Amino acid sequence: MADGEFGYVLTLARDYTKHVLQGPQPGSHLSRVSQVLQDVAFSVQGEVEKKLKPCLDKFHVVSVDTARTIFHQVMEKEFEDGIINWGRIVTIFAFEGILIKKLLQERIVPDADAFKVSYFVAEFITKHTGEWIRQNGGWSPGAASAREPSEICLPADCVLLSSASLMFNQLLKP
Repeated sequence: MADGEFGYVLTLARDYTKHVLQGPQPGSHLSRVSQVLQDVAFSVQGEVEKKLKPCLDKFHVVSVDTARTIFHQVMEKEFEDGIINWGRIVTIFAFEGILIKKLLQERIVPDADAFKVSYFVAEFITKHTGEWIRQNGGWSPGAASAREPSEICLPADCVLLSSASLMFNQLLKP
């Protein structure tokens, strides 16, 4: 993806970070894609947090570097079959939210540092899913804003709980 596309994905990731940190912001001027992404990813994040609470409680994200390492391990496992779809892309953002919340629970990382997570999330999306996104209509403001929310991510496609559970169990093994 070109620099402009990276910038757009970084904006989406930062918007999602703000959403996780501050909750929905009435009157904010987000793109339609960002609004839909926040709604769907936050819903997926909530489901994952609820269903995987025992696993999530066992690991600690004490720094941005730890978050980066965990993120890349989980994403490697999630995408090892080479399949990319909008549901999996949404789960990337949902996992970003989980990591940010874990960082803040440790009370080591100030909110400003939480935005560093957005950067490596955007890097991953750009590098590993960028071509697929382009081939499937993109999500630039013109292309993606014309889509219906259900075309961006189908709820049944988003909740990859068994896959997430496997990933967390792998991470938690001694």
